[in-house]
Amino acid sequence: MQGSNGVTMDKVLYPADHDDNLGRATSQGRSFAKDIAELALFLELTEQGSSGHFDAAAAEVAAERRISASTLKRCASEARALIAYAHESGALQQIRARADGGEWTLRQDLSAWLDEISLPAILKQRALRLNRRRGGRPSTCTRTLRAVEELVEFARAGHAGAADELRSIRALIAET
Repeated sequence: MQGSNGVTMDKVLYPADHDDNLGRATSQGRSFAKDIAELALFLELTEQGSSGHFDAAAAEVAAERRISASTLKRCASEARALIAYAHESGALQQIRARADGGEWTLRQDLSAWLDEISLPAILKQRALRLNRRRGGRPSTCTRTLRAVEELVEFARAGHAGAADELRSIRALIAET
């Protein structure tokens, strides 16, 4: 199609263009991590009482966007950081309140929020929190203890996945 300025365009994009399967703006150029986080948060808010939202979201995005296993592993870690930040910052509760039960509005608000936040800044914040200081990596024992403490906090906050992970750790310890 040729525009009024004489430039030939392959496809005209309108703001209303969206992927009907996902119910949100198309994610061309957007990080896989943000796509996974968006779908996982959406499922968490709309399908309460069930678990496995993160795994389902990661599998769906990986299949749709053809993500390699190594890239998926990295992006899944980044998506978990985004999800944790959504909970910690209170953004998830604000988005839920604004959506007022409407799934379309909820999905659009989640997408807009994720587009506005900086993934590198959140990852840096998480790294500093986990290391609790700049530079150097703490010992394996210290990192393991911190990870378990964080899981305990998540489990106390009611995150089913954290409780499952703690049970798995307890079983591994009992086997040794």
